[in-house]
Amino acid sequence: MDAVDFLKLNAVSKIWAAVFVAGLVFSNYYLYSTTNSKLESYKSEPPFLRFDFTDSYLVDRSSQAPYLADGNLNTEWRKLRPSSMKMDFDLELRLSHRLKSGVYVPTNWKGLKVIACSKNTPLLSLKILEREAINVDKESRLPNDTEYGSIDLDFSKSETATVLLKKDAGSVLQKEYPSGIWIWAVQGTFQSVGPDSCIADIQLFE
Repeated sequence: MDAVDFLKLNAVSKIWAAVFVAGLVFSNYYLYSTTNSKLESYKSEPPFLRFDFTDSYLVDRSSQAPYLADGNLNTEWRKLRPSSMKMDFDLELRLSHRLKSGVYVPTNWKGLKVIACSKNTPLLSLKILEREAINVDKESRLPNDTEYGSIDLDFSKSETATVLLKKDAGSVLQKEYPSGIWIWAVQGTFQSVGPDSCIADIQLFE
């Protein structure tokens, strides 16, 4: 290899090294910015857990736990198997507060709508919970639940049952999250197994 070829090879190596470093810097910046954005999004509206303790999807794939509170009346959940727990399902619905300009402001949730698939839907025992909004980055434990109330819902006259909510709360600084903030959650149980034990959606409303 003559001197000219060596210089060319050296120049190409330096170019590739520069490209690699630039790519590394860009990827790290992208990772930081997207992670930071996701963290802010998580604090504003964290992902909510939804469990079907009957595993009814094993019988019918169209019966899924997320369908219980997806805002879509065209999807349904049906109790097609006995539950492995005392309740059939456990749903986290929404945070008690919304993040606005660095402050968590309480949302004026007025009530809860439970929409059955038909008037043939049997009685649903519903427990309403205030679930502790723990900081998952700092605490490795299950959140504590405080029971807000429980009710048996009869759908024989209407597919939609409404439960009114009233809970006073104050504003919370972002740095104090999750103190004073909770997640509205519900646990529901049907006494019978079958396609009539069916829920189209469960929604909080303002």
